[in-house]
Amino acid sequence: MREYRRRKREAAKACPVVATVPDDPVGALAQWAEERLIVPPGHRLQGSPMALPDFAVRFLREGWEAHESALAVARKNAKTAICSVLILGFLVGPLRQQGWRAAAVSVSKEKAAELRGQVAAIATASKLSDINIRRSPYPGAISSNTGIFETLSTDRTAGHASSFDLVVIDETGLMQERCRELLGGLRSSVSAKAGRIIHISIRGDSPLYGEILDNPANLVHVYAAPDGCALDDREAWQAANPGLGTIKQVSYMMKEVERLKGAPGDEAAFRAYDLNAPISPAVEMILSPADLRACFVDIPSAVQGDGDIVLGLDIGDRLSGTAATAIWPATGLMKTWLAFGDNPALDDRARRDNAPYRQMLSRGELRLFPGRVVPVVDFLGWVAGGLMGGRVVRGAADGYKQAETEEALEQSSLRWPIEFRRVGLGKDGARDCRAFQRLIHQKRLQMVENLSLVTAISQSKVRRDANGNAALDKANSRGRIDVLSAAVLASGLAEPLFDRPARPLRFMLAG
Repeated sequence: MREYRRRKREAAKACPVVATVPDDPVGALAQWAEERLIVPPGHRLQGSPMALPDFAVRFLREGWEAHESALAVARKNAKTAICSVLILGFLVGPLRQQGWRAAAVSVSKEKAAELRGQVAAIATASKLSDINIRRSPYPGAISSNTGIFETLSTDRTAGHASSFDLVVIDETGLMQERCRELLGGLRSSVSAKAGRIIHISIRGDSPLYGEILDNPANLVHVYAAPDGCALDDREAWQAANPGLGTIKQVSYMMKEVERLKGAPGDEAAFRAYDLNAPISPAVEMILSPADLRACFVDIPSAVQGDGDIVLGLDIGDRLSGTAATAIWPATGLMKTWLAFGDNPALDDRARRDNAPYRQMLSRGELRLFPGRVVPVVDFLGWVAGGLMGGRVVRGAADGYKQAETEEALEQSSLRWPIEFRRVGLGKDGARDCRAFQRLIHQKRLQMVENLSLVTAISQSKVRRDANGNAALDKANSRGRIDVLSAAVLASGLAEPLFDRPARPLRFMLAG
């Protein structure tokens, strides 16, 4: 203990406490990191200067005064290294302040300990003698003569009795609703010192992180591929991975995409971790957006459907959309309709749902109706006008809205034979889900490029019962899958009518 105190006194003399924060704290931090810190062993660039990437400098600089900030980026883009440099800058670098205190928390104590381990590894590789690393007992801490960095437990009481200048929350995008009290305690923990909270995470499917990313009071930088993009789209790789080619290797992305051809069940994890899609890495999508794209055909804008029609309806409420899907079994033609009320505003919906609604609107796939709820009678009239005079011989709708659907059909004088089915787990839901998957995988459905359906598939989830039967899960707090729900309902009724290979579509040019 005596020797430790002596070393602390010597360290204090060698690196005096900064009385005031530099005029450009992030610039000072970046320069100090490159001159003083070393990449630790175990990394491809081990032994090199610890230079902060440009996107990290931008994030830290823009969020320096923010009470709460978030960096949402794909895995292996140096998120942990960025926070480690920041912490060391406060402990022993140009930002050091007497009595400074910071903490890290994550979805598990092991995950939170990774950040503490990275700080320790960089300090050791850089020979920072004025750092004291306490590895046990858990949670452990890293300290200097002016400050301390701790790892917190992940229970709901974490941070309530503490007072921090900085809290780093790792993988907020994977936190469940039960962590709301934990986040509340951490926000309270920085109140006395007017401290800061930094989130570093993939987007994931956490409603808590969604609220943080959508909140205009927060400083947010999101690096993500377009939802539903092709897996081998290199521009999408770069969009989600600003460190691609320098920190993260292009060869890894190429090999993973090739591997996924034989392991489609891993696609959701790749999209969540490596493309920063707003889904859970553990989710099972109904199928791949790439499977749907294989059914797209380049055809004229006016298309004549042939034969009878099967229709699927999904009637929504205030927040959800109202959707319909029509299938012509004789040709395999599929058309979709999607509508929202114009209150809340479309751009607000787009931010909340992580969906490109403006693009869907400009493409004619989406329509807005006045008010908070889509008027079902008017919506059905829009659908009827797009059926090109065809006859609806079978139709299905979610039984949850049976009374409302029947009333709207009666008021609109449409004599469509609609039966009501369950969308979730059960005989109907599992059968309809399998039918949709078969029709897509066998390329028996054909359609013009459909952004609304691609987006819905990329945000979809399926649930399985005890026997392994899969059904579409509509309990998705953020993804809007209404048009997919209608397509699944229509597929369940239409598949038995595909009694022969789909014939080429018959075209009718406009004019």
